[in-house]
Amino acid sequence: MNCIVIDDEPLAREKIRLLAAQDVSLQLLGCFSGTDKAADFMELNPVELVFLDVEMPGGSGLDFARQLPQDTLVIFTSAYAEYALNSYDVNAIDYLVKPVHAARFAQAVQKAQDYADMKRQRKLQQQEVAALQQDHVFVRADRRLHRVVFSDCRYIEGIKDYCVLHLSDRKLMVGVNLKALLEQLPQDIFVRISKSVVVNFRHVTSLNHQDVRINDEELMIGNAYREHLFSFFVEHHVIGR
Repeated sequence: MNCIVIDDEPLAREKIRLLAAQDVSLQLLGCFSGTDKAADFMELNPVELVFLDVEMPGGSGLDFARQLPQDTLVIFTSAYAEYALNSYDVNAIDYLVKPVHAARFAQAVQKAQDYADMKRQRKLQQQEVAALQQDHVFVRADRRLHRVVFSDCRYIEGIKDYCVLHLSDRKLMVGVNLKALLEQLPQDIFVRISKSVVVNFRHVTSLNHQDVRINDEELMIGNAYREHLFSFFVEHHVIGR
């Protein structure tokens, strides 16, 4: 988990920096004496965890925390324990009273790690549920609406303002252009290999720089799409060299 430290007191800032540097689960990106420079840094760099002083001459840590992205976690630091209650108003992970001891610091970091893991797990579960719910699309062909399961579609051929869906057991001609249809399909499954062809990678049996093969069918790769196609396959689906 990457992190930054914001504290106007040099000694307190250095103490947190040393503790963070000794924790193998943390990647320290920077230390700042005020919220303005930290805000500029965070505009260009995503930050997962902020160690944030509550009271600073340049601005309140509580006010700064309210402006942070929802996914950014905050652990407050302060010499005054009475601010702890206010920290819960901004959903802080923990509140460390200065001087910060190593054991207490480690406990706070672990709480942040556990919370981040829980959020990641919840997001994965939501994505899995969404994927199960969106495994098909309805298309209009032959004056009927046909349910097309994504896994059943081997590839799609564009012909002017029409598309031919090559399914496992039949073909369907749909009155929509290839670009518009592709926008309705999951981008991690379907990939365009030429101006007129989109393939379902799950049905691809082999490919080289010239063509993609789906069983015995050979589909030529367009020059303009070759780089994107191979980046897609290497990133998502290739093992080995």
